[in-house]
Amino acid sequence: MKIKTFYGFSEKGLDKKVNEFLNDYSIEVVDIKFSTPIFFFSAMVMYKERI
Repeated sequence: MKIKTFYGFSEKGLDKKVNEFLNDYSIEVVDIKFSTPIFFFSAMVMYKERI
């Protein structure tokens, strides 16, 4: 299992980054964690590489 961490200064920016990553069909998403500290939004995607 691997992780990829994203951050953005707006929800829209974070959504764009995560959605671009999820378009990679060589991965299988295990879970996504979301956090909103004071000045930005962040997400951690846990995934497996497909063979």
